[in-house]
Amino acid sequence: MYVVELSFECFTDTTISAVDGAINGLMDAFRYNGQVIGREFPAIIDDAIFRVRAVCPEKESLHPQFHSPQVSARLDKLAAAGLLTPKIKILGRDLNSEAAAEDFQPSWQVLYTTYVHTCSPLRCGETLMPIPLYRLGKTLEGDHKTAVKWQTEWQACDEIQMAGSSQVEQAVVH
Repeated sequence: MYVVELSFECFTDTTISAVDGAINGLMDAFRYNGQVIGREFPAIIDDAIFRVRAVCPEKESLHPQFHSPQVSARLDKLAAAGLLTPKIKILGRDLNSEAAAEDFQPSWQVLYTTYVHTCSPLRCGETLMPIPLYRLGKTLEGDHKTAVKWQTEWQACDEIQMAGSSQVEQAVVH
């Protein structure tokens, strides 16, 4: 995984709410396409430039060849908020994340996640390394929102289950 910074420059007067909606809409579209990982994206204002940091599965994750129709539509909406298309800077490899699988077409795959995983829920069957969702190609919906939503919901259930098991363990000890 790689940490990237997206810089959105203003080209006209705008409002914080317009910029916020445009940037967050784009980040959601990237997320549902598997191009960025996680749900929280720190954003800062630096004069007339808005900067957002995110984690991507690969260095080239945000390349236009991987954009879903939803991502392309959100990029088109940036101008209405007074923003230019973002400049992307790769800050470096994330030392706390798993690397992406190198084989995008393994003989078998598995959906797998836990509440601590921050990577693609799709795994290579041979290596169990995460496969970036955008590498699967287009879906009927245009993106991979269904898989990302499944992961989010499963992680929430897993976290509740883990919290419950620690309470049971504590009750047994006492």
